[in-house]
Amino acid sequence: MAEDQTNPAASASDLRRICRRSSSAVLATTAIGHKQVADGWPVASMVVPAIDLDGAPILLISDLADHTRHLKADARLSMLFTGVDPSRDDTRPIETDHPRLTLFGRAMPTTSADIRERYLLINPDAAQYVDFGDFGFYRVAVEAAYWVGGFGKQRRLSGTQFTVDDCHALAASHDHIVGHMNTDHLDAIADIVAHHTGQPKQPGWKMMSIDCDGMVLGTGLPDSSVLRIEFPQTVLNPSDARQILVEMSKISRA
Repeated sequence: MAEDQTNPAASASDLRRICRRSSSAVLATTAIGHKQVADGWPVASMVVPAIDLDGAPILLISDLADHTRHLKADARLSMLFTGVDPSRDDTRPIETDHPRLTLFGRAMPTTSADIRERYLLINPDAAQYVDFGDFGFYRVAVEAAYWVGGFGKQRRLSGTQFTVDDCHALAASHDHIVGHMNTDHLDAIADIVAHHTGQPKQPGWKMMSIDCDGMVLGTGLPDSSVLRIEFPQTVLNPSDARQILVEMSKISRA
């Protein structure tokens, strides 16, 4: 995967992490048959995406929504991510120079079982309506990315620079890696969690998912917290994953 190194402080993996940390995103589509504005107007709406292993956004949207009708007529879109949870305490000051990322791409409908599983893993509440007849999945083929990190800080990437195009082996082995870690290495997971949180070591943590940039851990209990831990470098295959997990475990125990 080619990557422009002119601004190493905003690597492609850093920008993908903005998307992975965002619990929602602003979706911009082109109006087609809108009841309030003429065709061609830009229309913004809020969506709850998931991010695939390679960094591509996944959408679960209803045919009843304006933005879905727009995308069926014109698949082009842009999405704005900030990495901010909109449910945060409103009394906290808003950072005017908070990093934000705009992705440009095309929404491609998909019935892939893997896409469904990935979305529900990240957004489990969607299980309440995922099987409604009007809902469908779309995977965004990213064509460009534009990052603003504050005054004088910006970066532009092509879609091939933003997404990881050679992590197919990791995707194919995802369930095996997760199962192996949860069967044979729960102690190592507990060490890693303790190291990254600064809290006493606690049993019960399990790996929920892994992607090219990090992993998501949880206890599996109702109302339990979920923890995302980033990898120090991009993971492309099971060998990379094993090496980085072994290194993280050694550092945690040291």
